[in-house]
Amino acid sequence: MNSETLFQLKRVSKVYSSRTDGKVFALNGVELELKRGSSYALVGESGSGKTTLGRILAGIIQPDEGDVFFDGRNLVDWLRKDRASFCRKVQFVFQNPYASLDPKWNVLEILDEGIRDMRLRERKRKVLGMLDRVCLAENFLKKKAGELSGGERQRVAIARALLMDPEFLVLDEPTSQLDVSTQAEIMKLLRDLRSVVAGGLFFIAHDIALASQIADFFIVMKSGKVVECGPRNGTLFDPKASYSRKLFDSIPSWPPQF
Repeated sequence: MNSETLFQLKRVSKVYSSRTDGKVFALNGVELELKRGSSYALVGESGSGKTTLGRILAGIIQPDEGDVFFDGRNLVDWLRKDRASFCRKVQFVFQNPYASLDPKWNVLEILDEGIRDMRLRERKRKVLGMLDRVCLAENFLKKKAGELSGGERQRVAIARALLMDPEFLVLDEPTSQLDVSTQAEIMKLLRDLRSVVAGGLFFIAHDIALASQIADFFIVMKSGKVVECGPRNGTLFDPKASYSRKLFDSIPSWPPQF
């Protein structure tokens, strides 16, 4: 693995059990390398394995077969020995902002939870700075998550992840449950954050046009396999895989405007 490679996946598979179909491969022999400092968009139809891949990268679930390496270290071994240190390096933003935050906690409690080992004055400075970065005012600290709109909740979720100073951020369709105007605000925020997360962003998306606003590289998945991976413009406008061509041709407003 060279110094430019942050993640490397070798023959990674993940199997789930189904009452109707028996064993189902969510991932089937995935081979993938993610470069340090790049933004990736992972696209594909529902059930293609996108969320499973993202959760494996974030250490939320583990593969049944194959190996995952982060910065040259075997991820399964790392998680077994010191999960906390890995979780500080890779953070995950969930799709549903209404389910990912405890509605009874206020914003200060949510943001403060992961940095309680810091001194009080430093924690306060860091929390206020992060609120400003995600364009929320200081008075939000006393508001409970249940009082916030979907866009505000997602900003808090992103702030919570960034407070850990992660090297890599995985976002699982973070705009899919938001209205169009709020989607645009969150996408602007994510574009601004590309320079903050040194290792890169991994953006899981159904909306390819939205994903094209943030990604340097596109990864296309079908039935648990990576069928194409390459630079954004080359993949979008000159796809090599037939499935990629069909997927992009199915978009009503194509090509996207960068």
